[in-house]
Amino acid sequence: MPSLRVNVAGNRRLAESIHALEDKIDRKISLLSKILLSDTGVLEDKLHIILDTAPSIQVIEQTYSKQLIFRRSYVIDSISKRKLVYAQSKIHVDCLPMAIIAQIRNKKAGLGRILIDSRLEIHKEIITIGYDYRKRGLFRSYNIYNKKRAVIEVREVLLITDNELCNMTISG
Repeated sequence: MPSLRVNVAGNRRLAESIHALEDKIDRKISLLSKILLSDTGVLEDKLHIILDTAPSIQVIEQTYSKQLIFRRSYVIDSISKRKLVYAQSKIHVDCLPMAIIAQIRNKKAGLGRILIDSRLEIHKEIITIGYDYRKRGLFRSYNIYNKKRAVIEVREVLLITDNELCNMTISG
């Protein structure tokens, strides 16, 4: 079984979706992981607060077409160098200002940080949450909208387990 997913749509609220996922995987999800799954801001900022260290971004692949940029990256703990999150993104080039596209091509910052720093009005909508048995991690898929258009589609897998996350927080 590769993964289980729960749609976050319609009348179902995110908290209800998290409870439904817990029922499907037959275990409780830690508070910290619930916070990361439900985050609609900049994930790196939440990890910085939780771990008390600024994570870094490692872009491992970025390919281009006329209308799209496909990007695969890791969010990495700056101290331990542990990979915390794996992300796959699809960026719609024609929907974003060229200054933002230039920063994305530069590969030095996370997409959320680039968008927030640019002061672009955005809205993030979580589409699905789930558990990936192959990677043994919780995941979420979301879209980032500007002017009611999906400008970026993202799938993130939390590579750090609930126990590791809690231990890093306690020892940090």
